Amino acid sequence: MNAPTFPLHPALVMAQLAEMRDQFRPRAERAMGILRAKWFLRDCHLDWGVATYGRVVVDNQGVVELGPRLSFMGGMVPTTLTCHPGARLVVGASSHFNYGVSLEAWESVSIGERCMFASFVRICDRDGHRTAPIVIEDDVWVAHGAILMPGVRIGARSVVSAGSIVTHDVPPDMLAMGNPARTMSMDLVARGTGT
Repeated sequence: MNAPTFPLHPALVMAQLAEMRDQFRPRAERAMGILRAKWFLRDCHLDWGVATYGRVVVDNQGVVELGPRLSFMGGMVPTTLTCHPGARLVVGASSHFNYGVSLEAWESVSIGERCMFASFVRICDRDGHRTAPIVIEDDVWVAHGAILMPGVRIGARSVVSAGSIVTHDVPPDMLAMGNPARTMSMDLVARGTGT
């Protein structure tokens, strides 16, 4: 006895194929990002799950350590990681970098876990006058076009607003904005917006 056969409607088949594609696309893109990271970041110490979705330019003459589950997004300008001889650039787990970010270490740049960097952020521990370590603690968000100058420490859960130039330390749970950046409590920001 043969099993009954049902005619397949082309629209139903197309819908099922589209659903399968939508389910597997994020996994396939992540897998390609991880493979791409192994190529672009081959001169770095990579932890598992690091993915690049666009070009990343690396000039590593020191030590670059990239934690697990990092993402480097693609865009019109590549992200650059530069580590000079004897320097150290360390990025914690689950941080996210948009396109055009520039990280440059002459001595030490340390980035915590779960940090987010918008496009065209510049972080360099040397300007024309001095070299001093930069420390960015956990859960920090640095918005578009912000610049972090040598010797600053950005406290945990702080936000650096777009276009700001940070020349002094930012305590935890603060908003830094302006040129040069001034800080205000995130509590005041939340109250001021009526939330």
